[in-house]
Amino acid sequence: MNENIPRVAIIGKPNVGKSTLINRICKKGEAIVHKDPMITRDRKYYITDWNGKVFYLMDTGGIDLKSKQRMDMQIYLQTKKAIDESDIIIFMVDLKQPVSPMDEEIASLMRKTDKEIIFTGNKYDDVKGDFFIEDFLKFGFGYPIKISALHGTNTGDLLDEIVSKFKKDSIDIYKYEEEKVPAICILGKPNTGKSTLFNAIIGDERAIVDEIEGTTRDSIDSIVKINNKIYKFIDTAGMRRKKRKEEDLDYYSGLRTLRAIEKSDISLMLIDCSKEVTEQDVKIIETCIEKGSSICVIFNKIDITDRETIDNIINMFNLKLKFANYIPFLKISALEKKGIGNIIKMIDKLMIERKKEISDNMITGFFKKLDQETTGIFIKGKRFKIKFIRQVKSSPPVFLVYSNMDVKRKVNVIRYIENSIRDKFGFMGTPIYFKFKY
Repeated sequence: MNENIPRVAIIGKPNVGKSTLINRICKKGEAIVHKDPMITRDRKYYITDWNGKVFYLMDTGGIDLKSKQRMDMQIYLQTKKAIDESDIIIFMVDLKQPVSPMDEEIASLMRKTDKEIIFTGNKYDDVKGDFFIEDFLKFGFGYPIKISALHGTNTGDLLDEIVSKFKKDSIDIYKYEEEKVPAICILGKPNTGKSTLFNAIIGDERAIVDEIEGTTRDSIDSIVKINNKIYKFIDTAGMRRKKRKEEDLDYYSGLRTLRAIEKSDISLMLIDCSKEVTEQDVKIIETCIEKGSSICVIFNKIDITDRETIDNIINMFNLKLKFANYIPFLKISALEKKGIGNIIKMIDKLMIERKKEISDNMITGFFKKLDQETTGIFIKGKRFKIKFIRQVKSSPPVFLVYSNMDVKRKVNVIRYIENSIRDKFGFMGTPIYFKFKY
């Protein structure tokens, strides 16, 4: 994360419209918006701009300072970190509701900080409606900027106010260039230890960790420097079986996870080695292959699992992954931070494999030699031959194959070409794609 870019945190009670405002400003459906409260739990960062100025928006969970629930307390701690890290705070209230004890508690918290406060009243969607604007004056922040995050009313005024508080040397959009760093997402079923691993890698408790299944609802990313190299790690919600009910929260979490895979160079597929391998584990890996992400399977919780069980799980997974035997395995304990260094080494290897480029002469010559030394493949009595082959893309690799017949739907021929390339040139952990011409 660029330290010279201003950070703006949005703070407020649950369901006040913080994530809706994020989506309005970023012009994307980045944050999960749902009718149920407490959907946003971890602190999240989004890069955006207004009037030529770049800044980070920090989404936070709704604060309930009275609650003694463990989850609510962890959400508060995440929000407190966002306040500490921010340069400017948008303190948001719901103008359609009277002042609540939660609003008063948050206002008291805001008065104790030395950060710039922009007092904002949301859900101002009808100028003739009944609102409780005057009631909020007692907080001492003056009249709130009246907006409707849902409809976009006055959000431009809010953004003007935000940008006006930036330092003169804040980064201009025309000078800003996002760092191109390896993006790595952490995947798996719920409660496999993804957030624990995420926190262990980045060295900060960005993601809330709890024994409750499905604690992570959205994808969280962090840019970190390890051994003088920069990486972007993305923690994701646990992927479940697809549900038909499209309004279900799991459906939206799943969409964010799919988007994270699409944006990632590498997917770390986490498996709880104390439990059985399921079809859902295999489905997640198939999704990564489909989206073009390189993959490493990581067996977690070796600290609570005996060696025989671990070996049995790995053998079982090997059988289920015969269709993708190029995927490497690692064994770790995210809780005890055992094997974390091996993950970083594996990521570096996978990035090298992913970016590998083979010259036309080398790969065409290889297949011509192979054609002379082997019996090859016959289709309806005719021998399949490669006339010319060229790598047209990397990250992930794509090969254009000119042959003597149409084989784009011949699975056995495609597998023969892929296996031959892997035997000679590697591409560990990385899916390979083909285009055919004849």
